Amino acid sequence: MKLFSKKTKKALIIGIDGVPHSLLSTYIKNGIMPNLKKILSQGFALHQMNASIPDISSVSWTSFATGVNPGEHGIYGFTDLRPQSYSLYFPNSKDRKAPTFWELLGKTADTTSSLSQQYLSKINRSYRSIVLNMPHTYPAYPMNGILVSGFVAIDLKKATYPDSAFTYLSRMGYLIDVAAEKAKEDKAAFMKSLFECFEVRKKAISHFFTQEPWDLFFACITETDRLHHFFFDASTDKENPYYQSFLRFYAELDNWIQTLYNDFVHLSDGKGLFVILSDHGFAPIKKEVYINQFLKEKGLLFLRDEGDFYERIENKTTAFNLDPCRIYIHDKMAYPNGRIRREEKAEVLTKIKEALKALKEDGNPVIDRIYQKEEIYHGSQTERAPDLVCLPNEGYDLKGSLEKNRIFSDSPFKGMHTWHDACCVLPDHIAISKKPSVENLTDYILQYYS
Repeated sequence: MKLFSKKTKKALIIGIDGVPHSLLSTYIKNGIMPNLKKILSQGFALHQMNASIPDISSVSWTSFATGVNPGEHGIYGFTDLRPQSYSLYFPNSKDRKAPTFWELLGKTADTTSSLSQQYLSKINRSYRSIVLNMPHTYPAYPMNGILVSGFVAIDLKKATYPDSAFTYLSRMGYLIDVAAEKAKEDKAAFMKSLFECFEVRKKAISHFFTQEPWDLFFACITETDRLHHFFFDASTDKENPYYQSFLRFYAELDNWIQTLYNDFVHLSDGKGLFVILSDHGFAPIKKEVYINQFLKEKGLLFLRDEGDFYERIENKTTAFNLDPCRIYIHDKMAYPNGRIRREEKAEVLTKIKEALKALKEDGNPVIDRIYQKEEIYHGSQTERAPDLVCLPNEGYDLKGSLEKNRIFSDSPFKGMHTWHDACCVLPDHIAISKKPSVENLTDYILQYYS
């Protein structure tokens, strides 16, 4: 069977979860990633990029997959509350309200969006995609091609479509994700498991890349994100005991990118679309910041002892927070015991914003930016959006825990997400007039196929 034709359009997209532009550009400059430097010299440019708001993987990767903002696709975090309740749940692929680019290309979309409406009539044939380790696509679903969900995925069979792909992955010992618990017990063992997981993932990617027909191939490396959360202090500190291991991981990543790129150039006759992107950046952590405790100390959040999670919210609550810093007004029309009337919301929001702007740790402001939902979200799902979303200054990792009894705490992690320092590699001919956001890249992909 002939798998590939050089006459058809081909795209290779590589996801490198959590890789910041600042670190990548430094490693390229310092000779740690010579292969990527060579690729960039062949008609590509490295750009700094904004992540989604909030800057977490479930939201950013969904924004990239759909090419629209959360106000359209409806994913605002790893957790959310069910409508008209305090019941916590974990949104998954079934909760996404906008189609992905591989559904549009494969003619399998059963939803619509502002972006899909632009391209439905322009895509004149059905394209087959292979999408490997894409976060927040669990459970996997029928598509024109192969889908292997990335984290959060708890069952490999449910994470894989079709069954033939599952059969191969299960036999070869595929790992959805590295076991983060190891990092708390034995950091050296955890570092070793990162390399092992990367090797298994590379083997799976190579198999599908060479043994299956495809028009678009997407593969995501999530080990970089795990590396950064637990070892980001080793990224530039030569005295750190894990410095050499950190560099070695990036050297292996660099070699793998070069190998996949070379194979892609060969099979596409050098005419395909090649893209690399991350979903957010990273920075060192100073402190974890518990926003719900802050709201409690300001007399804005009250919790009863009984109940699970947000079911503990008392009637007299004004506002509460979901990870990382999604603040919801206790709206009388939105929650069973809500007390704030719609006409009061503007005044309440102003009060909370002023308090957050004044929040400091050792004299340093914690919050960089505060957005009301109407400022950053647009679409049919905006009503469900948080009323306020905060982005912190670097070093302050905002959290939504309800259990903490103090605002600031040391963190078990070494790195935290950043909004402004994601990255992408794009062909030189793609004109970038302003700093791109992660959802902008989907438009370039669909343009290529239309």
